[in-house]
Amino acid sequence: MKIRDKGPFKVIISFRLLKEKFEALLASNNLSVQKQAEQALELFTQHPKLITGTDLKEDIQNNTAVLDQLMSFVFPTTLTNNEIKAAVTPYTNEIFYCSSRLQNIINKANTDENIFIDLYKDYEDSFDLFIYAIILNVYYKYQVDFERPKTLSITDKNGERKRYRVAFNADFIDIYPNKNAIEITKEILDELLTNADKVEVWEKYFPKNSWTIEGFGIVNLFDTSLDERIDDFKTHLIEPNTESFQYLMEDIRRIFNIPDLQLGSYSVADNVITPPFDRSFDMLTILPNEKVGVGKYACNHINNGLFKDCKPVIISNVETYHKQTNGNRLSKILLDRGLKSAALIPIPINGELGFIVELAAFKPNQLNAINMVKLDAIMPFILSYSRRTYSEYQNEISAVIQQECTAIHPSVEWRFQEEARQYIQERNYGENPVFHEIVFKDVVPLFGQVDVVGSSNARNEAIKLDLTKQLEISKKLLIGRTKINLPFYEQLIFQIDNYLASLNDNFTTNSEHEISLFFEKQLIPLFEHFLHNSKNKIELEEFLKSLDKTTNSLYLARKSHDETIKMGNEALATFLEKQQIKAQAIFPHYFEKFKTDGVEHNLYVGQSITKQFHYHPTVLYNLRLWQLQVTCEMEAMYYEKQKEFPLQLEVASLILAYNEPISIRYRMDEKQFDVDGAYNVRFEMIKKRIDKAHIKNTNERLTQAHKLCVVYSSKEIEREYLSYFEFLQAKNYVGQNIELLELEELQGASGLKAIRVDLNKELQKVSDIFTLEDIQAV
Repeated sequence: MKIRDKGPFKVIISFRLLKEKFEALLASNNLSVQKQAEQALELFTQHPKLITGTDLKEDIQNNTAVLDQLMSFVFPTTLTNNEIKAAVTPYTNEIFYCSSRLQNIINKANTDENIFIDLYKDYEDSFDLFIYAIILNVYYKYQVDFERPKTLSITDKNGERKRYRVAFNADFIDIYPNKNAIEITKEILDELLTNADKVEVWEKYFPKNSWTIEGFGIVNLFDTSLDERIDDFKTHLIEPNTESFQYLMEDIRRIFNIPDLQLGSYSVADNVITPPFDRSFDMLTILPNEKVGVGKYACNHINNGLFKDCKPVIISNVETYHKQTNGNRLSKILLDRGLKSAALIPIPINGELGFIVELAAFKPNQLNAINMVKLDAIMPFILSYSRRTYSEYQNEISAVIQQECTAIHPSVEWRFQEEARQYIQERNYGENPVFHEIVFKDVVPLFGQVDVVGSSNARNEAIKLDLTKQLEISKKLLIGRTKINLPFYEQLIFQIDNYLASLNDNFTTNSEHEISLFFEKQLIPLFEHFLHNSKNKIELEEFLKSLDKTTNSLYLARKSHDETIKMGNEALATFLEKQQIKAQAIFPHYFEKFKTDGVEHNLYVGQSITKQFHYHPTVLYNLRLWQLQVTCEMEAMYYEKQKEFPLQLEVASLILAYNEPISIRYRMDEKQFDVDGAYNVRFEMIKKRIDKAHIKNTNERLTQAHKLCVVYSSKEIEREYLSYFEFLQAKNYVGQNIELLELEELQGASGLKAIRVDLNKELQKVSDIFTLEDIQAV
């Protein structure tokens, strides 16, 4: 039976090159080598068909005695039970002779087919490029990199799989063109390498029987099953180092045998290309700060392949691609960077395209559809690394969200970790775990705020200023067009005058809404009509450009107000956060702050907050003194920075001294702590109402600019805070005037009193925090 379909190759099994090898060995100085060569050449003399060759495998196998004697020179008998080795037909790799160990493996294999039948196919539906590689490199000297690791899996009848590394010896194979062979030029080479997976392209330049392949091949197998298992084990254990990028780069360069291979990456989110998660990677095909949609990245073929089909794209010759696409953005960027071949590999994350790995080289065809199969060996590691990078990126996002948006303070994090460990343990034992609510009992609250005085009035004044200016400019623009004598214009001017009068005499919360609707429905559409039908457009254009795009109104005075509030809050919050670190050194406690028209803060301290330290009432006294000190320093700092703000708004400070322990509970739905139970709600009610409270039997507000108020309900707290203020007077933090006041009756709270003192805006801030020991020393 003839050797199976050989495509473009005429296959001849012969031992001509082996004979030539023995002829060369006759000149050896080694007598045993000479003797062996003479014996072999005698066989060739007796059996000339071994030299002329045959296309029938049976012609070789039928003469077993001669074949055994000839192969003994290539397959040493002493090693036949150790070596895994076979002599195979050219191209088709059909075994016609093998070692005893390999024959034993074949006999036990769970297949009746030739175990080498698809040895040099890169995947199931591909075709064998091995011989083509020999032609291009050996015959044409093109130096195309076809080297790649080859392995073979063989499963025996018991289902045990073993893996072997394959080494092919082509010393006894000769390849030469026939009359109908086509000369492979560099242009044809480009086409072949670009279309390595397309049989029809190769058949075009390698017609049937256009080349002769003569001789036989030797295949050696090396059992790497144990090595593979060890590597798999390492893969599961080794975690990539965040500083290992340079090692990663060098590894990939060695795999591809390209010392200057470039590696890059970019992410894909919502059909827009963004920088990679790991900023160690450069972007090879994206310019710095360039924002590119996936539809404008390259030509349609590449865009669809990468972003829709999620398949690798190889550009083996960028210059050729540049000509084919008339110089699109992708080819221009690559060529500008001197890159002449490239591969783009999409990486899916959780079933969706996550990002693209970029490989690029400085020479044409260094990266091509053939050597890209090397990626098969490292792709699992790339995917593992990618998933880890993505996971770390998501964790980083979660950490930022937790830091900026939730209230899990480090002082109470231990309790959440404790509950999480219990949850995981229950889950691992097959139970139905429940994350129980986090409650801290018997904690004493401390509340304080530094708030802008009359912020609502200040904002209303800003609104009135913006609306007044907006109406006056609009009236001026309309008056310039009343010469047309349209009653409609006069009616609009009349309406503007009414709004101006109402702003001065009776401004309400509805005024802003009414005037905004008036502009939205009537004036803005009219002014836009003027733009298209008037020669004098400059004033109109300037006015419309000055309006806020969201509200269609002027945002000048309000902007100054809002920026002042924002800048003041940032300064106060930053200062408080730094001082809070010192307070934690007194005793661990739960802390939270809120930005309103100022900054509020809550402290909760008690034994339940910590397991490491013992709580004592002196902790509370020291924290109360810290709160007073920091409140004084915050207000002084505010006035020091006030000159930088657009408006000169005043602030007032307020503290609630509460002596009754309460409980706080972490609310999972709102991701924050809140008071727990009806009794504890009293603290929250008082806290929210004292800011607007009046002094008893007067219309005077308790909170005043440049003053600090402490609200309390017992003589015990009064004596405590009077001692604090006496100390702060000695430190020149507060003035000499101390007021003891009674507050009006509040809903849900009665009998409240207050201490009010003048704050020193120019106090000299000390470097450390005050303590009870400092008070005793005065």
